[in-house]
Amino acid sequence: MLARKRMGRMAALAAAGAVAALLVAAFPAAGAALPYGVSQPVQHAVRMSDGVRLAVDVYVPTDPRTGRPATGRFPVVMSMTPYGKRSSVTTQATGGSQYGGDGFYPWLVQHGYIDVVADVRGTGSSDGDFQLFGPREMRDGVELVRWAAGLPGSTGRVGMAGSSYVGLNQIFTAALAGRHSPLRAIVPEAAGIDLYRDLAFGGGIPNVEFAGVWDALRASMTVATPDEPGGNPTSLVTHPVERAQRLAALDAAMDTDIDTGGPRAFDGPFWQQRAPRNYLARIVHNRVATLLVSGWNDVYQRGVALDYSAMQNFAAGRGRPFGPMPANARTSPRYQAVIGAAYHNAVVVGPPLQALLLRWFDTWLKGRRPGLARERRTFHAYELDGNRWTDSAAYPFRRTRVRRFWLAGGRSGSAVSLNDGVLAPGRPAAGSDRIAWTDAASPCSNQLDQWDTGFIGYGSSLTGLPNDPCAKDDRTAQTNALTYSTAPMPRDVTVGGPIDARVVLTSTTRDAEVVATVDDVSPDGASRPLTTGALLASNRDLDGRLSWRLRGATVLPYHPYTRAASRPLTPARATALEVELYPTLARIASGHRLRLTVATAATHLHASPVQLGGLAGGVYEVQRGTRGGSWVDIPLLAPTALRTSPVTWTSCGGGC
Repeated sequence: MLARKRMGRMAALAAAGAVAALLVAAFPAAGAALPYGVSQPVQHAVRMSDGVRLAVDVYVPTDPRTGRPATGRFPVVMSMTPYGKRSSVTTQATGGSQYGGDGFYPWLVQHGYIDVVADVRGTGSSDGDFQLFGPREMRDGVELVRWAAGLPGSTGRVGMAGSSYVGLNQIFTAALAGRHSPLRAIVPEAAGIDLYRDLAFGGGIPNVEFAGVWDALRASMTVATPDEPGGNPTSLVTHPVERAQRLAALDAAMDTDIDTGGPRAFDGPFWQQRAPRNYLARIVHNRVATLLVSGWNDVYQRGVALDYSAMQNFAAGRGRPFGPMPANARTSPRYQAVIGAAYHNAVVVGPPLQALLLRWFDTWLKGRRPGLARERRTFHAYELDGNRWTDSAAYPFRRTRVRRFWLAGGRSGSAVSLNDGVLAPGRPAAGSDRIAWTDAASPCSNQLDQWDTGFIGYGSSLTGLPNDPCAKDDRTAQTNALTYSTAPMPRDVTVGGPIDARVVLTSTTRDAEVVATVDDVSPDGASRPLTTGALLASNRDLDGRLSWRLRGATVLPYHPYTRAASRPLTPARATALEVELYPTLARIASGHRLRLTVATAATHLHASPVQLGGLAGGVYEVQRGTRGGSWVDIPLLAPTALRTSPVTWTSCGGGC
């Protein structure tokens, strides 16, 4: 028995070492020649089944000596972007020309791949109307994959890569392509599971900050002039004018709906059609190898860990796929996740990601096995403040225990807040803490940069300069909030998973807004935000079938956010609100404290005009120690329960 265990450990170590060596070997020594050069882009006008022509650039490997197209056959890596196929976002987002950007992958071309970059319909040089992941746009992906598979010099095997919008459309394409499609592998970077919950709204409250950034970026790219107007020079004028009009109409309709409480203010058909969660089962059925890449500071902090667990559950045929994986789950190497520390924009930055893309596509498009097909610990996550990568199989992690901390009276002596309360291990004496609703929040917090897609984090990742200090210390955001802090931790502990904060309150108005944040508080008082969640009280109904329970405790409360499930509060009546805080992985060192901050505002969330009517003038009493009580359930595990990875899977992306 001991001999078999020893042999098993040696095999596991050998496998881990092999993966590490393969990823390192993907980058040759300085000055080493790469196998191929990269051609100039050749633009094609590809006719879709409805007659609309999409503009597509093709880059092929070249002979480094002659500059001519290289002989041989190569797999294809394709991207579909709304940001312009020759824009700086697409061609230089990694910070230079060596690795390209979000869609253009010279590194892959130099290793024997054909690179195809298409403008989404209604954007860039493509014709048609922009649909924001509409049915016709989804169909375009399927048809472009078939077209790309038939390119001269193609092996007929296709992969897809790209971040954010360019990542999301991979999920839809892989689901709709069918079991026998040429599409064999995808790498959706910074793409979540649910656009309504992950991105557009937080707890049913509009994410105004992200909406503004997205509108500006999309408008600048969508109204750009065509790359090669060719025989239709009038498109230099007509494209920008027509698209500006269509965008204005699209935005006006969306904004009116949200402001007035129309259908798109709730999780109805519009959002369900665009929810990646509704496509994951078909990706698994189609056996499309999927590598999910994100960061704990990404705007999709919530979604990627949930994507991973759902895909592994589907692959194993489990009856409840949208839930936690069993602790002893065996995993398929066809579905893996890499979650680093990065902010949204910085997910694409750094040589480690390029090595990872190359190894993933070498494994599943070129058949270079075992490659990443040997992995059994398929969830690769960076432990914040543990300064290490970890490899696991099940998510949530094995040996995780849920610790309940009760909101109790203070003073803890560790915070400057409205109350300086305590997180107690047992039910405290009855009491309450008062807070008045306000829509104002301190900009000195991680929320600001996380939800503007991480421009500061992106800049720091390119320059190597420190990130904004507010990202690691949000004490100013706590001065007009309620805080509850634990005693100093007697030993290191790791927070590992989504978190449920149950806040029982009374309100003087018919609605309430609760924003909850969990922080790691160091002995010098610095308070690092780890994860945040919000809830509009009128959206408090729960769907028990989709809520996550771990060892008898809820860690992910799932709210329907439908009009039918929306109901006002009864003023002065105590009501329990369960706030979903997004998944994270962070080491809390000995001597540090955990803190729950309860506020009424966040920098990125701002109630719509129709919601403001139920919030303005509200005063809340947060209940402590009553029969129901207020608490926070936090998944914790010993750092030693996590296996340290031998691989640096991606760069810090400004978030370490």
